[in-house]
Amino acid sequence: MTDNRPVLELDDAVARGRALLVARLAIGLYLVELLLNLTRPKVFPDEPALTIFEFPGEELLSGALGGLGSLYDVPRAAFWGVLAGIAVGVVLQVIAARGPSEGRRATVLAWVTLAALLGSFSLFSLFFILKSPLIALACVPTSAFALWLMHRCQWFARLPVPMLLTAFGWGALVQFGLGRACTSLASGTIYGHLGKDMDSELGFQLSDIYRATDLALLHLSVVNQVAGAAGIVLLLMMFRHRVTDVVTGLVLGAATGLGYNFSESVLFIRLWGHVTGQFNGATDGFEYWIRQGAGLFGGQVVCGALLGAGIGLAARTRGRGQRVGIVAASLVAAVGAAVANETLAAWFSKLAHGHVAIGGTLDTLVVSPSLWLAPQVPFIVVVVLLLRSGLRERAAAARQAVTAEAAAGGVIAAREVPFLVDPALRLWTLVSTWRRHGRDAALALHRFQRAQLEVAGWLWQRARADEVPGPEEREGEELRAKALQLRTDIDRLVAS
Repeated sequence: MTDNRPVLELDDAVARGRALLVARLAIGLYLVELLLNLTRPKVFPDEPALTIFEFPGEELLSGALGGLGSLYDVPRAAFWGVLAGIAVGVVLQVIAARGPSEGRRATVLAWVTLAALLGSFSLFSLFFILKSPLIALACVPTSAFALWLMHRCQWFARLPVPMLLTAFGWGALVQFGLGRACTSLASGTIYGHLGKDMDSELGFQLSDIYRATDLALLHLSVVNQVAGAAGIVLLLMMFRHRVTDVVTGLVLGAATGLGYNFSESVLFIRLWGHVTGQFNGATDGFEYWIRQGAGLFGGQVVCGALLGAGIGLAARTRGRGQRVGIVAASLVAAVGAAVANETLAAWFSKLAHGHVAIGGTLDTLVVSPSLWLAPQVPFIVVVVLLLRSGLRERAAAARQAVTAEAAAGGVIAAREVPFLVDPALRLWTLVSTWRRHGRDAALALHRFQRAQLEVAGWLWQRARADEVPGPEEREGEELRAKALQLRTDIDRLVAS
């Protein structure tokens, strides 16, 4: 290496540059959508330059389908907020280019630029969430429970909770907002091209509306998964020493999809259950049951898990061509899952409801959830198999890491190795400790074992990341100090 700067500092600069590249690509996508909308064929004589100011056919959609036009409607304040964020981001990048490329100033400018460029898209998401605060609050407990399960399922070398919350926030705010912002423009563009040769007296035909809706849904599915992939890549670059295996990406992607599902649930519970319920017979409770109950781990969670698993695997792959192929395959699979969820589920429902009473107990509890999940079954199976394979690899890695820490004379004693690597034995020791020494001693032992596994997981992550000593080394020292303190607490509780 010819540069005199530390390797870690140079890697940070590279990570910042790649993160800014991801943000610029997202902004570029939005500007392309904006340009296509500006240059679309005009259908109506007094049509505005941008269709988001007056959605073509919105009155027809609202009258015929009870407010479906609001599906792609966006607040104008959010639109101007995005443009302002882009302008601020450009100014910040010019300022950063005139200063040193390293140091605290460069780091702060990079992340503030990211916030300006991407954070403004969250205005679209906040618009829907704040418009239905009670629905949003109702979705919090189920989403929190799902996020807790994602954290617990890793059991070894777990991603930190702030990292999962960041992924959830990306999906709920940025991914959802970017998808809606782009699709609101694209839907207007699609209507412009479909309606350019229509008879002004007849207006839009029903077939045109269905075709435009199908194209808009396809566009939304693609943009959503691209935005989700961008968020996963950003997080993996920000926390690159945590990137270990397929499970890392899978859990991170699932958390991103769960965040998207949160905002989507707020929108659709209000739209399908409250606004259009008089036409389709749905209720708020039914939509909540489908999206936050029976289908909580389907839909966007599955799409995000597929994306994350592919990106996590690609991050550990050496060949550039292989990495591109893996990411492309995972993106195609995620888009396919999203499109299948949007189209096949409705088709299955139409076929089945001729034989099942709509709105009955059987339909609500069994038939409708099954039909909604049916197109996702192949993708769910793939995710489960990937998770199972990844957890098996982690079990083997845990044995090696725990044994290595014990051999080095660290916070793990040789006699403790069999208990730490076997969940059944760990549970047995906790129950036995509870019986002999009480609840406090058992809880202290549980915390101590978790701390020991965190030390072993840190060793494994650091070895796979191939990092030089730096902040991660200090993290290991802090974890060991915590484990030693917990050992002291256990000795005191057992002796008393």
